[in-house]
Amino acid sequence: MGFGDNTRATLITRGLAEMTRLGVALGGNPMTFAGLAGMGDLIATCSSRQSRNNSVGIELGRGRSIEHILADMKMVAEGVKSSSSVVALAARHGVEMPICEQITAVCHRGKTAAEGLSALMSRESKSELAGLDD
Repeated sequence: MGFGDNTRATLITRGLAEMTRLGVALGGNPMTFAGLAGMGDLIATCSSRQSRNNSVGIELGRGRSIEHILADMKMVAEGVKSSSSVVALAARHGVEMPICEQITAVCHRGKTAAEGLSALMSRESKSELAGLDD
């Protein structure tokens, strides 16, 4: 979709906040998400050409359908399969996860990546620590 580094950093930071909120709601230590198991893995996933999830996201951003992308893959992109379960788990615990919700809409409900991004950009601005700074 042609994003610059600042936009990518914003999405990664907001994604980390979503992961942390859900982990804390499930009894996890928020510091776990600041280390290699959280931030480290997220940066690798979002930056590596080896990452299947990253490859799927790049192709979605180019306008390809999830069906065509998955048909061309030889291995599983676990984020595609797990996104619906993560959204359901978050809902059961009252955790808002707008990025994950849009990923699920794109991967499972026919929304385009551009539509998902538009939905995220039209949300009211909040602190990336919302839900953690209580």
